[in-house]
Amino acid sequence: MIYRVQLVPQPIVIDADGLPVSNSHVVEITFPGDVIETSLGSVNTIVGAGVAKVIVGDATIRGVSLC
Repeated sequence: MIYRVQLVPQPIVIDADGLPVSNSHVVEITFPGDVIETSLGSVNTIVGAGVAKVIVGDATIRGVSLC
């Protein structure tokens, strides 16, 4: 099964048809790039498409594309 993460209105896991996947959670979203220091600490700049780590049922899936 192919999964993606929809960012708005909130991060959710969707299937190939764009429907929400039951029993799933977005646990992390990362963007490639260099770390920069801000007043809130180190953050990554948003320079690429980015990927997410999700949990679907009992499976953890990394490298899920964002849409």
